Amino acid sequence: MPHVIVKLYKGRSDSQKKTLADKIAGDVIAVTGCKERSVSVAFEEFEPEDWTEKVYCPDILEGKGELIKKPGYDPFAGKEEKQETREEELMAYVRGAAEAAVAEDTTGHFNPMSWLDLELEDNPQSFDPFFDTPWDELPDEEKAKRMMAIRRVL
Repeated sequence: MPHVIVKLYKGRSDSQKKTLADKIAGDVIAVTGCKERSVSVAFEEFEPEDWTEKVYCPDILEGKGELIKKPGYDPFAGKEEKQETREEELMAYVRGAAEAAVAEDTTGHFNPMSWLDLELEDNPQSFDPFFDTPWDELPDEEKAKRMMAIRRVL
């Protein structure tokens, strides 16, 4: 006792890990008063793209131990903000395109929803920049959900 597991991105040298392990062990000994032979330090290395799934969620959000020092980041906060930004951009795009279509309409009977339905039917890929998955890669049920999400912004 105690055993410390350090989880970090891949890429640190053996020398860096040894230095860090020695410093961690020294602090553990100083704070707990245990003997040096009682302290062990292990490293688990991860690719950055795996961090949220393999470390943040299981260890920080749902960890078994008491989390004393919380990180100063939230990998989900950026996604929520990004999603809100995309929705705002989608709304601006749809409204701007509808306004342009109104200006081009010569009948005087322009219906924005009818225009949008035609646009979604004829050119659904034009909305791809506002979503993570391209239209052509979506299963049919997801296509229907996307069409409804786009309709909601108008």
